[in-house]
Amino acid sequence: MKIAVIAPVIHHISPKNLYGGIERIIASLVLGAADAGHKVILYAPIGTDLKHKNLEVRFTTNEDISGRPDLIRKAENILFQRIVVEQAKFELVHSHIEPYITRADDGNYLARITKPVVTTVHNQTYIDDHINYYKLHQEVYNLHFVFISQDQAKPLEFLPNQTVIYNGISLKGLIFNANPNPGQLAFLGRIAPEKGIVQAIAIAKLSGKKLLIAATIDHTQQDFYEKEIKPQLDDKKIIYLGELSDEPKNDLLRTSEALLFPIQWHEPFGLVMIEAMATGTPVIASNIGSVSEIVEDGKTGFVIPRKTVVKDSIKKLEELSSLDRKYCRQKVEEKFSDNIMIANYLEYYSSLV
Repeated sequence: MKIAVIAPVIHHISPKNLYGGIERIIASLVLGAADAGHKVILYAPIGTDLKHKNLEVRFTTNEDISGRPDLIRKAENILFQRIVVEQAKFELVHSHIEPYITRADDGNYLARITKPVVTTVHNQTYIDDHINYYKLHQEVYNLHFVFISQDQAKPLEFLPNQTVIYNGISLKGLIFNANPNPGQLAFLGRIAPEKGIVQAIAIAKLSGKKLLIAATIDHTQQDFYEKEIKPQLDDKKIIYLGELSDEPKNDLLRTSEALLFPIQWHEPFGLVMIEAMATGTPVIASNIGSVSEIVEDGKTGFVIPRKTVVKDSIKKLEELSSLDRKYCRQKVEEKFSDNIMIANYLEYYSSLV
């Protein structure tokens, strides 16, 4: 097949890029499709440096436009006008920018593509404006929607042509460890209220355990960090490590007794949960979003009511020894590896072409 893959215009895609989520999924999928012999054209921001004999990268920006909403919207409009013009060169288009973003003044850019269009929805769907848009704009109903969890799909279950394909990760570098450091807990992600960083610190403090925090601080959350988080850091029990590259991040995961994931929002997936499990580390998480689809309660971690996540997590920390760390690794190999994700997408592509 000849497949066009459309990446968001904000972050470039590179093996050296620390940014997680969408970019990592796109990189795995693009290279996996190319390895399978398909011709892939990737539309991505400048700085993208993926290489493969079956891959062509077409830059969609000529500078870093992150944090510049006016330039982001302009680049998106130019990108989709370009895709509409160039669509005859492809058999299928896979957009990682959802239709709510690709709307135009007179319809939707994706709806103007006559080839099969797959669109993966990566972001939160529990947003009234987005839900109302999809209810009112049936021109996008010919698209093929991929959601990354059942929970993420729920608010848009009225859309036709939809399926769920779970995200997958490369297990390379995620080395299993049966003997974590006693008393060490991990928190990875973004420092933001909805990510549960406040709750994670409370769990560690009340349980007397050490919490190692590897997380980014978005400029929009700098005030939250300065007021709510920084005063609680002591470099002894509550330690902020900053943003980590893959090797130290994976080392932190495999040496921890558990990953704390006390989120307060409908997380569409949460890659860090499967990264932790791949190293053998169980997850203690709030029962919201995709958590119950990823964490097997009592086997690969503990799924706890969001409102009592601090109190109940402290109790569950005492039960960590009852969990089989080998089983955590096994479940990722069986359900959440990048090879499984790639195979599921390629099978889906084939059904449409």
